[in-house]
Order: sequence, then structure tokens, then C-alpha cells
Amino acid sequence: MRSDIENMRKMMGLLGDDGFVDAISNAESLVRDAEQTLERVEKIEGDAEQAVREANAALEQVDGRLQKFDETISLIEAKIEAGFSVGFFFFAVNRYLEGDLLFAAALFFMGLLGAGSLFVTIVTLPQVQKLLSIGEYATDQVTSSERRDADRARDEERRRDGKGRRTADGDRDRPLPIDDPRQKELNVYSEKR
Repeated sequence: MRSDIENMRKMMGLLGDDGFVDAISNAESLVRDAEQTLERVEKIEGDAEQAVREANAALEQVDGRLQKFDETISLIEAKIEAGFSVGFFFFAVNRYLEGDLLFAAALFFMGLLGAGSLFVTIVTLPQVQKLLSIGEYATDQVTSSERRDADRARDEERRRDGKGRRTADGDRDRPLPIDDPRQKELNVYSEKR
């Protein structure tokens, strides 16, 4: 007990020391400075995130404009290719009628090359891609509708003929478990038929 009292007395002496109080004050001011610095860093991070978002939005707008520009260039390119192809075919026919078969064949071949390039350009146009995807969707819908109708008709015919296997809850065409006694009865019944 005497040692506890002695320790308490020493502690009181330390707390009363001006150096200790100054050290605590300095530590508190350091903590405040650190908190202020962290607040400034968080504000700078927020500003940087905002700047990145704005830059992203600007880049997306530029990308959209470039895509529209590319579409416009593709349309112009398609028109030029179409004009050259028609011109080559026209001059090929003209040369053929004049009797210059070799030159007519060469011009016709050039027209075919231009037409092939025109076809590739047209197929890659975004408007054509959208039309193709709409066509694929419509075809898929028709096909799936026909498949559903065929499945319904087959199921209806099975119901009329009574050929579907029955399950525990009375539905047809869903098999019963192999170890189910009703399945064994159905198997015996189908073997007798």
C-alpha cells in the first residue's frame, strides 16, 4: 500500500510538471493539424474525382461525335463506291457493244470489285446493322413461336391419344421416379399393350 501511495505521489508530480503539460498541448495541436491536413486531402480527392467524371463525360461526347463522323464518312464512301461501280459497269457494256471484249471484261471485273467493296461498306453501316439485328430478332420470334405452336400441338395430340406418362400429381410427360410404384405399374401396363 505504501508503494501505491508513493506511485501516486510521483504521478501527481509529473502531472504538475510544466514540461508534461506542454508536451500534451503540443500533441493535441499536432492531432488538430493532422485532422486539418486529412480534411484538405479528402477535399482534393473529391475535386480530383469530380474532374475525372467531367473528363469521362467529355470523352464520351467526343467519342459519340467521332462515331457520327465515321458514319458520315462511311456513307460518303458508299456513295463514291456505288458511283464507280456503276461507271465501270456502264463503260464495260459500252466497250462490249463496241467489240472490245478484253477491255470490257476488265472493266466488268473492276465493277465487280467495286460492288463487293460497296457491299462490305453497306453491311458495316450502323443503320444496316440495326436493321439486320431487328430482322434477326423478328426471325427468332417467328421461329420460337412456331416451335411453341408445334410443341403445343404435339402435347395436345398426346393428351388426346393418352400416350403421355402420368406423374404423381396427374401431369403428363413428366416422368415419375424410377423407384415409384406407379412408374412400375405404368411400365407393366405399357408392356402389355
